[in-house]
Parts: sequence; C-alpha cells; structure tokens
Amino acid sequence: MHNNEIRGSLIGGAIGDALGYQIEFKRGVKPKEVTRLNNNIISDDTQMTLFTANALLWRETRLHLKGISPKIDDAIYEGYIDWLHTQNDSKRDNKISWIADIGELNVPRAPGMTCVGSLSSGVKGTVDERINNSKGCGGIMRVAPLGLYMDSSYNAGKFAAEASAITHGHDLGILPSYVFASMIHKIVYSGMEIFEALTSAMEEYHEKYKIFSMENMKFFDRLVNEAIKLSQSDLDDQECIKVLGEGWVADEAFAIAIYSCLKYCDSFEDAIVCAVNHDGDSDSTGAIAGNIMGASLGYDAIPDYYKEVVELEDVILEIADDLSKPIEDDYSSDDPWIRKYVYADYKKQENRVKVKENRE
Repeated sequence: MHNNEIRGSLIGGAIGDALGYQIEFKRGVKPKEVTRLNNNIISDDTQMTLFTANALLWRETRLHLKGISPKIDDAIYEGYIDWLHTQNDSKRDNKISWIADIGELNVPRAPGMTCVGSLSSGVKGTVDERINNSKGCGGIMRVAPLGLYMDSSYNAGKFAAEASAITHGHDLGILPSYVFASMIHKIVYSGMEIFEALTSAMEEYHEKYKIFSMENMKFFDRLVNEAIKLSQSDLDDQECIKVLGEGWVADEAFAIAIYSCLKYCDSFEDAIVCAVNHDGDSDSTGAIAGNIMGASLGYDAIPDYYKEVVELEDVILEIADDLSKPIEDDYSSDDPWIRKYVYADYKKQENRVKVKENRE
C-alpha cells in the first residue's frame, strides 16, 4: 500500500541529489546546465536518508518482535553513527544498519562538516538540549523517511525535528524538517496536492509544535510565503531562486525546493531541473524537491532515464519496499528481514549482481 509513492519519494530524492551533486559548489551555473545524470553518483544526502530509513526499520522490528526498542530519535542517532563510521573507514562492532556493508556507501561524498563534527562529539543533540547553533541544510535533507513511515503527520514532523536536532541546533535548522516531513506524510497518506500539504503542515506546526521563537517562526513563514508567491509569477527561475537564497541553510533549501515543486507540480523532471540549476547547495535542494515530487507523482511517473541509472537504485528500492511492508510475526532465522533488521549483516552483493545482469 502506497508503495508507488514511497518508492517515488526515495528514488526521486536520490535522483535530485545525484543531478545536483554534479554542480554542487559551482558558481555561475547557467539555466538548465544539468538535466541528465552524466554522473549518477549520490551524495551524503541520500546516504544519510538511507541510514534514517534503515534505523526506523531496525527500531520497529525490535519493537514488534521483542517488545522493546530505543526511542525513535535514539535509533536514528545509532543509524547516523553507523553512517559516520562509513565516512572514516572504520568498522563498528555493534552497528544496526545492514546497508553499512555496501561498498558505495563507504565512500565520503562531500559529507557536511556539521554532521560529521556533531556525530564525532559523542553528544546527541535534541530539540530540548541543542549542541550548536547551526541551521545548515544537513538536518533536513535526510528526514524524508519519517514522512513516509510514521503513523501521523504530526509524529512525522515531530521526529523529523528531533532527527535534525541530533546535529543541528538552530530553530531554522530544525523547523523546516518538521514541515517537510509532515507534508510528505500528508501527500502520501492523505492524498493532498503539494500546495495543500504545505499549507496544512505550516498550520500544523503553528498549532501543535510551538517550540520555536516567534522571531524565527515569522522569518520562516515569510520565506515560505515568498517561495509560494514567486512560484506563481512569470519571473525567471534563477532570479526567483536568488531571492530565496542558495540553499546552504535548511530554510533556504526548503524554500527553493518548494518554489520548484509548486512551479512545476505536474513534472518531476522540470521540478528537479529547476531545483538544482543555481549557485548553491544544488544536491540538497534537488534531493528535497525529488522527495516531494516523487511522493506526489509516484515512482511510475519518474522517467526511466533517471531512475534506472541512479547509483544504488536497487538498494534504494529495497529500502522503499521494506518501508511499505508490515512487519510479520513469524520469520525464519535466515529470512532476509531478520538478517537485515535484527542482525544487520545482510549480504546484498550477489543479488545486486543478478539484478544488473538481468537488466542488461
């Protein structure tokens, strides 16, 4: 159920990430400079998104089968520590993430310094006890799985905020994650259009999640409203994005993605091409836009020339399919689910080779 939307959101985010990663850090980007995956590799954005999803599935499996599990944000923290070890070429004996064994995920892809520094500190940040004042986009680009998996839009937003606060402590590094995950949930499970889901998620955080300063809330509201207004104009996309920022911080990255998705709500390709072709954090704005558009339009609406070539397509779809499945009461000891989400040692390479051979 909702597998098409969940697959669409995860693979869409990876495509937007890979497309934008080709020009991240470049200045003087031209309109539609990149439109295809000439280099299909994902960045840290998709890496951390997959570790978020893996942690949720590990936690829910333990709760379902054993009746005990860590808190959601603690499980996600453990997943991020697994990711940290993949970035510094070290092994973790008590890892929770089966995907940590995948070679392509054991390669640094411009990891965010705030993410690395915060996780290396040994201190887990929370919404109530923040460890820095960073509002970088590293907190938002990884939380789409919470919108895809939680049981309500409120919980999706709340735990996305907590997941961001693990590494980023500023209101504007946390608040956009709440709205982002909440609207993803509303799109997938309530069938809302993008604008309706955005409006509803904005109203929800004002009503139910009042932990942010009024000054930062007003700033964020103005930026989102500006993105909405610009999306309804006939102005050049790059000029509009310059008004919103460059996306290095979470509120700007979210606003750029919202502008692109509202402007091109019926076309996955047009939305992500708009979202990445600017001077700024192109992979993160592309990833966020891809998550939203994939959830809205579904996997089947994404062009094959994107989804069949993006790196780790098979792993991303396996994680998406697992997010879509109910956890069963009875598994054999060698069932892939148990190997992945209890023992964290599922060996995927043989199956991946077969998938690639069959496609060729």
